[in-house]
Amino acid sequence: MNEHRKKVILDVDTGTDDALAILMALTDPGLEVIGITVTQGNQPLENCVDNTLRVVDLLGADVPVYAGCSAPMVRSLSKGRMAQNPENVVSAEVDGKPVILHPPHLDLPAPHSKPQQMHACSYLVETLRRSEEKVTIIPVGPPTNVGMTFRMAPDLKDHVEEVVFMGGAVDRGNITPVGEANFVHDPEAAKIVLDSGVNCRVITLNATHSAEMTRADADKILALGTPAAKFVGELMKGRILVGETLGWTEKGEKAGDALHDALAVAAVIDPSVITDLRRQKCDMDIAGGAADGQLVVEHRNENDESVNTWVAYRADKPKFFEMLYRHVEAAGRL
Repeated sequence: MNEHRKKVILDVDTGTDDALAILMALTDPGLEVIGITVTQGNQPLENCVDNTLRVVDLLGADVPVYAGCSAPMVRSLSKGRMAQNPENVVSAEVDGKPVILHPPHLDLPAPHSKPQQMHACSYLVETLRRSEEKVTIIPVGPPTNVGMTFRMAPDLKDHVEEVVFMGGAVDRGNITPVGEANFVHDPEAAKIVLDSGVNCRVITLNATHSAEMTRADADKILALGTPAAKFVGELMKGRILVGETLGWTEKGEKAGDALHDALAVAAVIDPSVITDLRRQKCDMDIAGGAADGQLVVEHRNENDESVNTWVAYRADKPKFFEMLYRHVEAAGRL
């Protein structure tokens, strides 16, 4: 066993790509996942907790899961805030049947494990305070729990090695023209963390879409023949089908989809999977207009060593797939 494993806390809103992020983190010998915190996002909090537990149980992992915030910090208080900029839909019908990017319940057995009683934010405050070594936080859903934690106790940034977001986009969006879903769903929380001074890596849609997976990739995973491989392979194909139906991707052999959250975990396991990472000052648009939730990136003076944020633009697709394959293979041996 690796005695020098990196301590990490995953913060998720488990749908589909979160499930792959959890699988990669829990099967990597170099990571010690000390806890998983959950927020709303892809589904309401109750569903996200349920889906998280389903994945943890699939892997037979002994890791505590904490339910956190059921709503964004302030975004939903402004009625009609998104009236100018309605969000894209993420479900469609194929042959009269609904196809949903993030179903309310993942196609796994109902969980037998239970979430912890402590609130996720309380867990984060207590755990970070008492940890003898710095902890890496990986938020792959709306960053409400992490933003709230830093609001409660700003000094905790000194106990964090880095925050590795899956979030944001530069000149492209998925849920609005310029906004990525996680940051759009709680831009104030993202801003709190980015402004805190803690080191942040922002794994954007630019990077995740540069390393899309195809049905051929899914078939290679399915060929492993394990329950974990079946789950992952079918999940990948389901995401591609949604993308085809909604016009997000080409159809046929060239169709592909980004596994956003899994790439953020891969970047913690092996930073070299990100091939274009730039030190750039970041801010968030929280004004409520057409760009609400947009990651605002400063492209000037990229050598400013006072900047605490690094933005990912491209990833190594072959390396990422090899990492995913290896971790699914490891899951099959559990």
